[in-house]
Amino acid sequence: MYGDDATIRQILTAAGDTWAVVGLSDNPERAAYRVAEKLQRIGKRVVPVHPKAESVHGAQGYASLA
Repeated sequence: MYGDDATIRQILTAAGDTWAVVGLSDNPERAAYRVAEKLQRIGKRVVPVHPKAESVHGAQGYASLA
């Protein structure tokens, strides 16, 4: 089932150490901000992707995935 602990654990371990978070801005009220924060806490490298290319959580932002 989507969202159960086993599925989440499998995704986090199988997907690698670098994660692009699309829509990540420096707004702590947004879900992407909290997701990126959690990913960094568990040792993942977060790459912010946002049209404004903001730096978030100390990581350089990019305007697109390209």
